[in-house]
Amino acid sequence: MHVELRQLRYFKAIADARSFVRGADHLHIAQSALSRSMAKLEEQIGRPLFVRHSGGVTLTDAGTLLYQHADRVLKGMQRMADEMAAETEEPHGIVSLGAPPSMQSNLTAPVAARFIKTFPQALLNVVQDTSATLREAVVMGRLDVVVISSVAAAGGLHYTPLFSESLCLIHAEEGPLPHIGSHARLQDLVGLPLILRGYPDILRLYLNQAFAKTQEKPTVRCEVNSAQLVVELVAQGAGVGIAPFGSVPEQKRQGLRIVPILELEASWMIATSFERIGSTAVRQLVRMLEEHVRDSVATGKWPTARFDGSLQPLPSTALSSPCV
Repeated sequence: MHVELRQLRYFKAIADARSFVRGADHLHIAQSALSRSMAKLEEQIGRPLFVRHSGGVTLTDAGTLLYQHADRVLKGMQRMADEMAAETEEPHGIVSLGAPPSMQSNLTAPVAARFIKTFPQALLNVVQDTSATLREAVVMGRLDVVVISSVAAAGGLHYTPLFSESLCLIHAEEGPLPHIGSHARLQDLVGLPLILRGYPDILRLYLNQAFAKTQEKPTVRCEVNSAQLVVELVAQGAGVGIAPFGSVPEQKRQGLRIVPILELEASWMIATSFERIGSTAVRQLVRMLEEHVRDSVATGKWPTARFDGSLQPLPSTALSSPCV
């Protein structure tokens, strides 16, 4: 029986996603091609690997056994590629980065662009999701490097402090908030018609924890599922938003005031699995994240953040380029 590595990679993607549709989307291939490949694999093995149902798929006993072998083989191949790449510090193969959607403009996109341009032999996959979901993806081996809230940190992963930032009050310049100066305090939020991200957004947890220390409660007028929508509704005059500075794209800042809230600060960390911290691609990606945050804070491009990392020099053979 001859099983190809490609078949194992396809099989694992379906098993991790628990769906042929989501697996095909993750692999960027047609579902029909994925189904044909798995039908051939089941024929080669001589046993069904999936139980198909309306919600997706689950593994049969044979599928569970194959998953254990596939995971071991694919991780072994990745380690081999990492060790070979370490000779030149030139990443090869696939590496994945995850971060919350609110970091798209000021962190995720600039770092991804720099990595793509600096390392043409590596394929970068980028995912945006909540901190809890991103952490679970690293634990399950679906992502390599993620930026998550320190609140979401748990055992079993390697963590590197990255930055802390004040959450911001976002309101229209012509709005009814003349009493708020260059900074806002928690008491300034009382009674304002707030537009917030709803659960399970980790920043909502920071806000609730802060208000729990007072006798007041926030007046929430609207809950949405993206920081970008918070900004858009504020720009439309629907209320006042609370979101990170980076969630407001530069082209959207005209006509808006973005004011740091002194008692409302969030901390963020880089999380990787212990199995992947030696990977050349992972080390380069982590370093780029640190350099970008450090330089953005130092130059004033990220005025609400504080760099918490500790950059260590890479070997002299490492490739380097200025931040995008």
